[in-house]
Amino acid sequence: MQAYHTGTRPERRGVSTRTVIEAAKEAVSTIDLANLLCGPDRMRRVGRNWIARCPLPDHEDRSPSFTVYPETDSFFCYGCLRGGDVIELARFAWGYEKREAKMAAACLLLEFGHPIPERPASWFRKLQRQQPIRNGIEAAKILAARQRLYKRFFEPVILATYDAEDRAHDAQLFWEATGPLAEHLVANMMKAGTDG
Repeated sequence: MQAYHTGTRPERRGVSTRTVIEAAKEAVSTIDLANLLCGPDRMRRVGRNWIARCPLPDHEDRSPSFTVYPETDSFFCYGCLRGGDVIELARFAWGYEKREAKMAAACLLLEFGHPIPERPASWFRKLQRQQPIRNGIEAAKILAARQRLYKRFFEPVILATYDAEDRAHDAQLFWEATGPLAEHLVANMMKAGTDG
């Protein structure tokens, strides 16, 4: 007898299977966040929808162009032409980039007093399994940086030394000196990559 995968995973006890974004969408509605952003009594009902001046910080709205659609739990501003769900509203309102949607969702949960779901144990096991690979990549970057530093800055000085014994001593000394420099250089490059 052949078993077919139904597409659903068995529930694991004590571990949240929801992502931060899913949890935020379930816990906070778009109208709740819009009310918070617009301020008390600033939104008014028009038919099934709610309208107000756009609460997004980079849009000076003179007339109500911001609409919340409770049936679809979404918003659209006809003035700045932006819309989406509650996560998109949080992103636009609080200045998060598209790639920072999880951070916006986490802030949304905290803002409304909801807990952030814990990561499952499998996530930590995966992180642990991948650690040797990340360490190897880091070591390769540091080695490449050391070789470039040595070849570009120190090798000309070493080659200018006539005495073979002094040259070997200087080569060892400069190679050892490139270690901390390369580690610092790689760490700063990685930091600049995550900041930018």
